[in-house]
Amino acid sequence: MSMNAEAGGLSSGGRRDLAVLFGRGERTVTVDRAAAALGVGSAEAAKRLAALASRGWLRRVRRGLYLSVLVAAPDPSAWTEDPWYLADLVWSPCYVTGWSAANHWSLTDQVFRATVIATAQRVRRVEQELAGSPYLVHHVDAAQLEWGLEAEWRHDRRISVADPARTVAEMLDDPALGGGIRHTAEVLDTFLDGNDSAALLDGLERIGSGAAFKRLGYLIESMGLDLPTVNEACEGHVTAGYIVLDPSMPSRGARSTRWRLRANVEVGS
Repeated sequence: MSMNAEAGGLSSGGRRDLAVLFGRGERTVTVDRAAAALGVGSAEAAKRLAALASRGWLRRVRRGLYLSVLVAAPDPSAWTEDPWYLADLVWSPCYVTGWSAANHWSLTDQVFRATVIATAQRVRRVEQELAGSPYLVHHVDAAQLEWGLEAEWRHDRRISVADPARTVAEMLDDPALGGGIRHTAEVLDTFLDGNDSAALLDGLERIGSGAAFKRLGYLIESMGLDLPTVNEACEGHVTAGYIVLDPSMPSRGARSTRWRLRANVEVGS
């Protein structure tokens, strides 16, 4: 292993530890795995990993998890990994959704810095960061991991990502996942131009969100789309209570009695 120009020197013991931990091409290491591989206790393993990180050979992702730094990295402190890969390491079982999935499926060309993740783990904070990569993380029931997902390989990990129909359905349920209702409407328009609307309706049924059906009905009407089957399905899910089109925006604007919705954001063709 040649010396990283920005990393600190290594003792023979440090070089040996790196060879044991990453000699087979591993990309990350946990304290527990390091302890087992090095034949030491957890406290000693944590100490050795912290020392390697302080010298620029590892980067701390979060407590107990470290990322191997490429030898040729010009700035070890800024070295990171594929955000999807890191998310699956930390929040599995999980999947990529929202604007991140929409971009992946070419439903939008708008790029957002944060990666949207849904996980069966309990989430204390929505906004989180791993090795310099920002995330929006929200909780879903484990049963929601059993449908509407596709597999994407990132290095040695099989990552789950919401399929196009589920991506749009979840954005309609929570427009914040789509960067707001205006962007969600653009993604919806692109989806309906080349995909089966029946899959979208099935996704909304599985999510069980009456609010999402109301938003869908209102949006296709506002955008002037001629989709009688979708319109009929949405009408069948209209309940008495009113919702807001975009919950992240102030609750003002005209009411649509047909869709039981307050149009607090202007959308349309």
